[in-house]
Amino acid sequence: MKRNGWKTALVALVLPALLFCLIAQDPGAAWGAQKRLLRIATASTGGSWYPAGGAIAAIINKYITNTEASAHPSAASRENIRLLMEKKTELAMVMPDVAYFAQTATDIYKGKPAAKIAGLFSFWGIDLLTITRADTDIRTIQDLKGHKVGFGPPGSGSEVMSKKILAEYGITYKDLKPQFLSAPEQARALKDKTLHAAMYTIGTPAPTFVDLCTLTKCRLVCMEDEMIQKITAKHPYYSKSIIPAGSYPNVDYDCATLKWVGLVVVHKDFDEELAYQIVKAVVKDHLDEFKQAHAKAKGLTTESMFQGMSIPWHPGAARFWKEVGLLK
Repeated sequence: MKRNGWKTALVALVLPALLFCLIAQDPGAAWGAQKRLLRIATASTGGSWYPAGGAIAAIINKYITNTEASAHPSAASRENIRLLMEKKTELAMVMPDVAYFAQTATDIYKGKPAAKIAGLFSFWGIDLLTITRADTDIRTIQDLKGHKVGFGPPGSGSEVMSKKILAEYGITYKDLKPQFLSAPEQARALKDKTLHAAMYTIGTPAPTFVDLCTLTKCRLVCMEDEMIQKITAKHPYYSKSIIPAGSYPNVDYDCATLKWVGLVVVHKDFDEELAYQIVKAVVKDHLDEFKQAHAKAKGLTTESMFQGMSIPWHPGAARFWKEVGLLK
């Protein structure tokens, strides 16, 4: 019994010392290296940002060691910037105008502290979809007056853009009956006839509205070229887009509208090496996998994902863009 007690005492003395030496040499070796957990804030599950976030997460999980990422839905741009500032997400998808206003403390962020955000890369353009049922009398933006119209969640990038566009037509929320809804909620309300029309920035074709147009005959409300030129001159972060005929069931005409490119941004203090690895993996090494996320992704190139960034680059991203010769 004494011999066993002596052995037990020896182990009790030696084992902690061995563990201490092991941890000192490699802190992760003794207990297993702790994974870096990354959250990716996207938007409504009915749009194209959510699958984009899922694709980014999949690439990170597959190719960046010791890192685990997951995408989660949100109320889009303004909420995503808030989540970044509160350190409740690590990556976020935002509209270029909202990102610019937040980073410069202007427009909707006037009087607030400048958001400490920086850019990684851009991705596909998001169209402003204005849609109504075919049985309404709504054929132009002006016809929205007096009707119950759906917009994105309050303060979202989608809602901000819609409000700016309406203002150029001389329309305010007082001229109609605004409803602030996610894309799936808008589609359901149009189907149920509790909504007359909807304005939402979303990738084309948007599955939730494809489903709507499959079950209910719909009409897209297009914008006039002269108005598009006026708006893009005043708001250069928007550009002209065409929703091609056939993008939605029973819609056999091209529809002129506006678009902007989505941005993936992080907090300024995000790890530089990790930022570099993420950008390199998504926009170059495994771009083919990212392009499978959505129909809108098929035309993406490394060069196109450099375009449209409205805020300063994160140092890790800047390093990559300099390596490929796109940032001087």
